Amino acid sequence: MSHWFHRNPIKPTEFVKFELKGVLTTDTCSKICGELRLRRDKLVGQFKNASNDLDEVTKEFNEYLRLFAGFLIEIQSSVADLENKDAGNKNSKLIPLIRFKWGNSMLPQTATEVSDTWFEALSMIQCMAMWLTKHAASMAGKDEVRESDAKECLQCLRQAGGMFQYVKEESARLSGANEVEGSDFDPKVMETYILTATAEAQEVIVARAIEMKHDDGLISSLSAVTASIFSKAEQSLNNLPDEQFARWRRYLQLKHHFYLAYAYAFLGQKQLSEDKCGEAVRACKQGKAEYEIAKEMAAMYATATGPGTRIKPEQHLFFRRIEPLLNRHLEKAERENGFIYHQKVPDEIPQLDVEATYGLAKLDSFKYPPPAEMWNTAVYSAFDLTKANMPDFTKIKKSKSKLDPVHEEKIYQTEKDPSNSSGCVIA
Repeated sequence: MSHWFHRNPIKPTEFVKFELKGVLTTDTCSKICGELRLRRDKLVGQFKNASNDLDEVTKEFNEYLRLFAGFLIEIQSSVADLENKDAGNKNSKLIPLIRFKWGNSMLPQTATEVSDTWFEALSMIQCMAMWLTKHAASMAGKDEVRESDAKECLQCLRQAGGMFQYVKEESARLSGANEVEGSDFDPKVMETYILTATAEAQEVIVARAIEMKHDDGLISSLSAVTASIFSKAEQSLNNLPDEQFARWRRYLQLKHHFYLAYAYAFLGQKQLSEDKCGEAVRACKQGKAEYEIAKEMAAMYATATGPGTRIKPEQHLFFRRIEPLLNRHLEKAERENGFIYHQKVPDEIPQLDVEATYGLAKLDSFKYPPPAEMWNTAVYSAFDLTKANMPDFTKIKKSKSKLDPVHEEKIYQTEKDPSNSSGCVIA
């Protein structure tokens, strides 16, 4: 959606030469390292542009991970599988040989480094997940969004969430990873990325349900679930410094209250259809209250500190449509209640259904791809550790030097209102 998705900066990283000199005893060993250097540099470059072709970036990402697999697990055969927990995979002897340095999306002044290839793999997976969320935003920001674009947007968000989940689960491999507050391996930050991707995938489903005029009760329930996920995401950022996290937090808060407004709007419409005019009046009034809070959050977001894009959700048609929708429902409910039903308007806030049984976004589980065909037991054995410098086995630590931020291409966002009835461009 135009001006709709907040995005944090992509992670910066230091160029890696993959120079192991005497460790490489065969041409194949040298070829693997040379190709890793080229593929890594190309992939990092592709992350700078969210509008790059999804299939091409995915292919480059998978090829890099496959070629890198021998640096993560011991290659016992040409078909070693990192995801087979029962295969008895052992850690690769190559894990501590190369030192990697990565920045953090929310801490532009802080880089971390460690001699651990799992740090590289998990950081690259995080980067791919971040790029997928940016690509989803670029799909939703087109002048004309086709159904195939909406599906690609949803696909990217589901895949991104699965990758963030994988990184969180595997981060225990890294000693000291969670000790740098606010870093991309801080459990609070990882959980927020997972929940944000889930909530935004849910947004696509809500938009589709509204556009296809599904049952009012279902739309209300889906909106309430979406609001709840955004709220959990915001709560995950508790106690992190406002200097870096205020803008992201305000984004999550405004989305939380915005979807509560939609949930109450469609609950009120459902109650109207059931001749529960008193309850409909109360639901619509609560929806208007939530909408006002969402507007306040949007204004606070605009001036909040922190890295990332600065969006304008209040200018989007989907945002602007909710107030007249609530007003129409409220006016009708009050009119009908005054003329016909004379029902008491409850004082208590209506309960929303957050137990939707279908229409919920599910994350795509990420599986590390199998090693490239170039790897086999003979090639793995040809990496001679007796010729390596003494590995550094210390845990992750802050780097003394900084990394320059990634110069990303601006994500195009249309200024045109969608031509459909709901204002949801990704419906």
